[in-house]
Amino acid sequence: MLNWKMLLGAICLLSFVTTLQGQNYALHAGATSGLPGGTATATINLETPSPSQGFQFGIAHDSSMLTAVLVSEGSGLTSTNAGSGADFFLFELAPVGGPGVIVGAIVSLSPPLESIPVGLHEVALIQYSVDAAALPGTASSLTFVNTLGSPAVNCVISVGGVSQQPILDHGSMLVETPAPSGVTVTIDDPCTCDGTLSWTNGGLYDSIEVTQDGVTTTQSGTSTSMPIALTDAVASSFEVVGISNAQASAAGLGSGTCAQTPASVGPSDLNCSIDHETCTVTLTWLNNDPAYQALTLSVDGALISTLPGTATTTTHVLPLELVDFTLEIGGSGGCGEALASTSCVMACLPERFRRGDVNGDTGVDISDAIGTLSYLFQAVPPLCLDAIDSNDDGFVDISDAIKILTYIFAGGAEPPAPGPINCGIDPTDDTLDCATYDTTGC
Repeated sequence: MLNWKMLLGAICLLSFVTTLQGQNYALHAGATSGLPGGTATATINLETPSPSQGFQFGIAHDSSMLTAVLVSEGSGLTSTNAGSGADFFLFELAPVGGPGVIVGAIVSLSPPLESIPVGLHEVALIQYSVDAAALPGTASSLTFVNTLGSPAVNCVISVGGVSQQPILDHGSMLVETPAPSGVTVTIDDPCTCDGTLSWTNGGLYDSIEVTQDGVTTTQSGTSTSMPIALTDAVASSFEVVGISNAQASAAGLGSGTCAQTPASVGPSDLNCSIDHETCTVTLTWLNNDPAYQALTLSVDGALISTLPGTATTTTHVLPLELVDFTLEIGGSGGCGEALASTSCVMACLPERFRRGDVNGDTGVDISDAIGTLSYLFQAVPPLCLDAIDSNDDGFVDISDAIKILTYIFAGGAEPPAPGPINCGIDPTDDTLDCATYDTTGC
C-alpha cells in the first residue's frame, strides 16, 4: 500500500518542474490571531490560473509560542468529489526539520479526475494551540519552507502533471490581549446618578481604555473599577479595552441606566393647637415620603429645631402673648433637597381673668351680675365663661349672679381664685374657657 509520502512524491515524479513561475500561482497563509492558552486557526489559500490537481507544502512556526494540533481540509477541497473531499489528504504535525507542518493533497486518485478550479480557494485549515505564557502583542511567523520532512517536501502546485513553483505568501499568528469581562454598572447614589463601573481584567495590562458613550479615558493597567456619572433615564454604554505591548484587546461591553430618585413631596395636613395657659403649640402633620433626611421647625423664619425625618409631631412654647407667630415645618428630602414647607399662624390668648368680672371692666359690681343674667336669659355673648362662673363650680347658672350680689351687698366671701381683684388662671380643671378675655388691664 502506498503511504502518503510516496503519494506526495508521485506529484513530483509524475511531473516535471516547469520554468513557468508566473505570479499567478501562489500559496497564501494570511494573518491570524489567538489568545494565550487558546487556539488559533491559519487558513491556507491556493491561487491558480488553471485547474490544479494537487499541492504540497511545508510551513514553519515558532514552537515557543505555538503547537500545531490539527490540519483539516479547506472548503476548496471538501466541495470536490461530490462533497466527499479530496481522495488524498494527509499531514504531519511534527516533521523532521520542524517545528512546522507538512500537508499534501491529491483531489482524485481515479477517474473521473477532478481539479481545484481556477481562482482563489481555501485548501487547508491549520489549528494551533497558543502557549498560555505567550505575551500579548508578540507574533509568530507562519513561513512556507521547502525543508520540512524526510525527504524534504517542496511547496508546489500540481497543474496538468506539471509542478508549478508558487509565490509563497507567508503568514503570521499574533498573540491577542485577553479582553476584560464582567463589565458592570452600579448606581451608588440614585440622587445624583453617580455610580461605579467595574470589570474583571483578563490578563496583565499596561493600561486600560474605558469608553463611555464615545468618550474615552485611560486608566492604569491594574484598575478594575472607576467612578462614573450617568444621566437620569438615559442609557449609557461602556467599552473596556485592555492594552498590553501596544496590543488592544477586544472590548468588554456593559451598559447602565440611572432611575434618579424624584424630589420628595413635603409634609402636609399640618394641624396646630395651643394650650393658652402655657402658650404651648402642638403641631402634627403628614409625611409624604419615608425618606426625608430631616425635618425642621422654624418660627417667623428662624430655625428653632431640627427633627428626625420620621417625626410627625412637635411642640413649641410661644414667647409672647397676644402676638401672631408663623410656625413652619420644612426640612430636606431624600436627596437633601429643600422641602416645600407647610405653616400655621398661632397666638397665645392667655386665659387669665378676674373671677366675677363678667363685663371685663376690671371691677366686680352689679353690672357683672346683670351681665351674668343677660348671658343666661338673653343669650348675650360672654367675654369669659370662667369669669361668669363666680362660684367656680364649673357651671354657669343663676347661682353665679347670686354669688356676685352676695359678695357686693351682703358681705359674702369673694369669688374663688383668682378672685375679683387680680388677674390669674383658673385653678380648677373644667370645660369653661376664657380665650377672649381682655387682659390688658391686668
